[in-house]
Amino acid sequence: MRSVTVLGGGIVGLTISRELRRRGIEVELLESRSIGSGATGASTGILTPPQHSRTPFYQLRTLAWKNWPQYAASLAAETGIDVGYRRCGAIDIRERTIRNPQREVKKLRDCGGRVEVLSQDQIRELLPDMVRSPEAGLRVEMEARIDPLATTEALRRSCHGAGVSIRENLGPIRIEPLGEGGISLVASGDIELSQPSEQHKVILAAGWESVSAALAMPPTPLPLDPVPGEAITLDLPAPPHMVHFNLLREGFRDPSGNRSIYSWIPAPDGTSWLGNSVASGHRDGGRTEAWSSAAVEPTAEGRDELVEVARSLFGAGVESRITDHRAGIRPKATRHGGPLLGMWPGRPQLWVATGHYRAGLLLGPATATMVVDSMLDGAPIPEQFQLPR
Repeated sequence: MRSVTVLGGGIVGLTISRELRRRGIEVELLESRSIGSGATGASTGILTPPQHSRTPFYQLRTLAWKNWPQYAASLAAETGIDVGYRRCGAIDIRERTIRNPQREVKKLRDCGGRVEVLSQDQIRELLPDMVRSPEAGLRVEMEARIDPLATTEALRRSCHGAGVSIRENLGPIRIEPLGEGGISLVASGDIELSQPSEQHKVILAAGWESVSAALAMPPTPLPLDPVPGEAITLDLPAPPHMVHFNLLREGFRDPSGNRSIYSWIPAPDGTSWLGNSVASGHRDGGRTEAWSSAAVEPTAEGRDELVEVARSLFGAGVESRITDHRAGIRPKATRHGGPLLGMWPGRPQLWVATGHYRAGLLLGPATATMVVDSMLDGAPIPEQFQLPR
């Protein structure tokens, strides 16, 4: 293999492109919109350590968590961009934590750091601007955050400096079967594309857009669901720790089981971010090509939800402190086991790396190493990550 086309300019596509160039492979990265316009738009940069390493997915998370400090340092050395990696810890005041903090402590016993129960007075001292008065909570030492926008720019600059050819705003690109085990790339406009061959592979790393890109490729569709998320920037100084909390909203449908979890995050510039785990606009089973472009923009419904959430934490009038609002779609794998990684069944020219849901920032570098090791050296990829045949 001499060259690779990577489809998708998000965190996963960029980290894979960078890793391939570091191994001497020629790389062309193609993005239908602009670099970092997918799931990264909804990210608030949380890096959560795994609670155990008993499954391949959590083993990958463990490796990613351990390697991120060095990865951040290498990006800074290459590009001069501080990606904002800080091991700042978190305060957990979710309803289930308040009800039984000791049970939550037991769940985190293997996270690698100190976990302590906080009293109401301790929480009030740590979060003096909060209007809530939770009876208990946890302080979790081993949580970190990065700046997703700075990370995207650092990866772009690293790829460009290494010689990756980056082409963006190309419109949709489709992968179609060709002959016995071959594939071809088809653009929506008059765009010339390098075609796959025995020595030129394709990696599909386009997040949720991977579904529409590969609709013609059996087995199809990819087992992915679109999960939109939104975040706002507040002109409020954040505490040193991240804060995770709930808001039990009347009439709130929560099919995913985690949609009511919110986070207040210290932003790198001294302000703060507030985001949700899953936006209100989530359409269950909405596997349509329209999702590839329609749900990337912030919504009025999402803003109203986040304003309501912010009021529950800071009181009335907080909406006047909103300075930015952004959104993105996360690709959630619908089969158990983790992201979709590896060679496409029966198509040796095509590889896939998507389905990271809310862990793309954490898992991007480790995913790149796993996929590139397999492509170049034949290293095995756990069966749980491979596409179902």
